[in-house]
Amino acid sequence: MKSDKERNVFAWCMYDWANSAFATTVIAALLPIYFATVIVPSDGWIFRFSGIEVATNAATLWGFLSGTAALFVFLTAPILGAISDLSKTKKRFLMVFCYGGSLFTILLYFCHAGDVWMTMIFFFFANVCFTSANIFYDAFLPHIASRQEIDQLSGKGYAYGYLGGGLQFFICLILILIHDKIGIEKTLAVRISLLGFPGSNLIY
Repeated sequence: MKSDKERNVFAWCMYDWANSAFATTVIAALLPIYFATVIVPSDGWIFRFSGIEVATNAATLWGFLSGTAALFVFLTAPILGAISDLSKTKKRFLMVFCYGGSLFTILLYFCHAGDVWMTMIFFFFANVCFTSANIFYDAFLPHIASRQEIDQLSGKGYAYGYLGGGLQFFICLILILIHDKIGIEKTLAVRISLLGFPGSNLIY
């Protein structure tokens, strides 16, 4: 029978297993391509605000979106870091950001061609929640490992993350490649693949 420490270590590693799917499938592999080839019109997109019109394209929008999310996290990370170090509610914050990121990623499933604003808003909050959750996830490490064990357990968590993210990406890639054989459109296969991260997050 596993001890409490062994269960905590396993749970900590499995969170990384499930969570890394967001980095591989949503941030790196699928959503940027889906955003550029499906969501944003091929001839570009017009940003309109208060009588101002600016013509832009998918690459510029994606760079702006990713940069804005990173800036937001940069500004809020010191506050969240202090909370994770000093507060006893780190588990509650972890759950809020974890479930929040899963919810906004699920909402990306409903984004179709032309839904530029909707996709940008959902991805922004999903990305912010994903990154913020990692702050509280990392804060648990000193509580489940001794000072001598931290490096080893941290490496183990990274290994679980790479395996989990890679495995889910492989499954998503297979689904997209065989979409015609199972009778679904390629865009639907991509949208289904985006559900893998919240699915694995909620399970683990």
